[in-house]
Amino acid sequence: MATSSSPEIPRYRTTLFFGPEVHETHADILYCVFNVKKRSWKGGIQLVVEMAQPDVSRFKRLLQFESWLRNSLRHLPPEDYDEYFQRGQDLLLQYLCQAKLQLALDEGLRQETTLLSHDELSEELAQAIRRDGQSFKQDVLAELDIPPVED
Repeated sequence: MATSSSPEIPRYRTTLFFGPEVHETHADILYCVFNVKKRSWKGGIQLVVEMAQPDVSRFKRLLQFESWLRNSLRHLPPEDYDEYFQRGQDLLLQYLCQAKLQLALDEGLRQETTLLSHDELSEELAQAIRRDGQSFKQDVLAELDIPPVED
């Protein structure tokens, strides 16, 4: 008799609510807001995930993101290029915030948490980028409906 295993159901359900946005009082802080629900919680929470601009710049350098994105978009008509380039930048920031949120979830996020500050999990996120950088880039291209290009 064959046994089948059911797919593993994630402990948390996360949805991007909005972002990236620039912090109202700290222009060097960017953030995204996520709705987060753990199966055992009665209700979900809204969680702000902050990123410091210097960290975002460092992560982009690690990924060589801007030159890679320019290369990936080089085939677009000039009138579409700027819109796609800006959208790619926003998508990367959303994915960085999502990855930072996932790191916090892996550590066991408490329901009372409403903020992942810009100074939390920065080095852990850098390690994740070094390990999974290509997937960040491919996710951006997929969201932009751009076919992958050779680096």
